[in-house]
Amino acid sequence: MSEPMTHEKGSVPDHVPPELVHFWDFRTGLGPCPHAQVAELHKGPRVFYSPLSHQDRSEKPVGTWVLTKAEDIRQMLQRADLFSSAQPRSHAMGETWRLIPLEVDPPEHGLFRTPLNPLFSPARIKQLEPRLRELTVDLIEKLKDRDECEFIRDFGEQFPVRIFLELMGLSGDDLSRFRKWADTIIHDRINRGKAMGEVKAFLVEQIALRRVDPREGELVSQVMAMKVGDRPFTDEEVMGTVFLLFIGGLDTVVSSLAYQFRYLAENPDDQARLRADPSMIPDAVEELFRAFPVVTTARIATEDTELAGVRIKKGDMVTGSTLLSTSDPTEFANPEVVDLTRSPNRHNTFSFGPHRCLGSHLARREIQIAIEEWLKRVPPFTVKPGTTFKTLGGGVIGMEALPLVWSRPA
Repeated sequence: MSEPMTHEKGSVPDHVPPELVHFWDFRTGLGPCPHAQVAELHKGPRVFYSPLSHQDRSEKPVGTWVLTKAEDIRQMLQRADLFSSAQPRSHAMGETWRLIPLEVDPPEHGLFRTPLNPLFSPARIKQLEPRLRELTVDLIEKLKDRDECEFIRDFGEQFPVRIFLELMGLSGDDLSRFRKWADTIIHDRINRGKAMGEVKAFLVEQIALRRVDPREGELVSQVMAMKVGDRPFTDEEVMGTVFLLFIGGLDTVVSSLAYQFRYLAENPDDQARLRADPSMIPDAVEELFRAFPVVTTARIATEDTELAGVRIKKGDMVTGSTLLSTSDPTEFANPEVVDLTRSPNRHNTFSFGPHRCLGSHLARREIQIAIEEWLKRVPPFTVKPGTTFKTLGGGVIGMEALPLVWSRPA
C-alpha cells in the first residue's frame, strides 16, 4: 500500500483526488462572522477533503471528508451502518468508556436512548416552564437598569446553565468552573484530556454521593436508576451518560442564545417586529436556529462506500456541519437571508436521525422565553460600538463575548 501524501499541515490518503483537497478547519480561521465564512464553502466542491479535522484527537493531524450539502449530511447522520459515531472521546484521557448515547450506534443506541427520552420530552419541558420563566425574569430584572451588559456572562450562560445544573442536582455556585471545563473540552484540543479528567473526577464524587443518598427527580439519580433492557446501567455507562449530559448542558444553548441575540442587536427592524408582535417569536426562533446553528459533527466510515460520487474508504473520517446544511442553497431559498416568517423551515440544526438532539425541546423553549421576557423588559438594544467579535471554533462554535447597550426611557 502506498504512503499518504504529506502536506505542511497534515496528510492526505492516496485515494483522495488532488482536486478535492482543500485545507479547512472548523477550529480556526472562522472570523467574526463564522456562518457567512462557512457558507462560502458552497462555492466549491460538493464534497472535499481537508487534511485537518476539528475532531482530531491525536498528535498527528487527522484529515476528514467535509460534506457541504444538506442531503448528504442527512445521509451521513441517518446511515449509522455506514457512518459510525462510535469514537470514544475518553481516548483523550487514555480511557475507553463511551459518551452515551452519542458514541453508540444503532441498534444498541436505542436501548440507551429510550430511557433518556422522557427526561426531555415536550410534556416534561412544559412542567419546567414556570421555572424557566422565573429565572429568566430574575436575571433580566437585575441587569435591565444598567444600560449595558456583557450578554454571555450576565445572561447567556447564567440562564440555561443554571437551569441545567438544577436539573442535574448540582450547585450553581460552581458555574464558572464548570463553564471553563466545557470551553476547554470543546475548544482546546491541547488541554482537552486534562479537563475531561477533572470533570470525570468531579462526577465520580457526585455519583458516589447519590449511591448513599439518592435524590428524587434529578438527572444524576435518574440515570443511575436506568436499565438497558432488563439490566441496570454499568458504572461506566452511568459515567458516560452523566458526562455527556453535563457537558451538553453547559455550552450549546449558551452559543445559540449569543448568536440569536447578536442578530437581534444588529437588526433593529426585526427586533422591532418581535416587540410589536410577540406571537412571531416561536417561528422567529426557528429561523434563527436555522440561520445560526453551532454544531459540527463527524463519523467514521465503517466500509468502503460512495457518497455524492466520491469514493470514501473504510476508516475515513466524514464531517457534516449544521453550519453547512442550513446554509445550503439547494435546500433553502436565499439561505443567507434571515426571514423570521420562513415556512416551511426544514433544517438540521438539531441534527437528524437516531442521534437527533435529546435536549431540542428544552433549547427551543429556553430561547423563546428568553426573547419574550427580554423584549418586554429591556429597551431596544444594539451591539456596543467598537466591538470586535472573536469566534471560538470546534465541535460547537461560540463567541467570546457579546457586549450589548441600550438607553433607558427618560
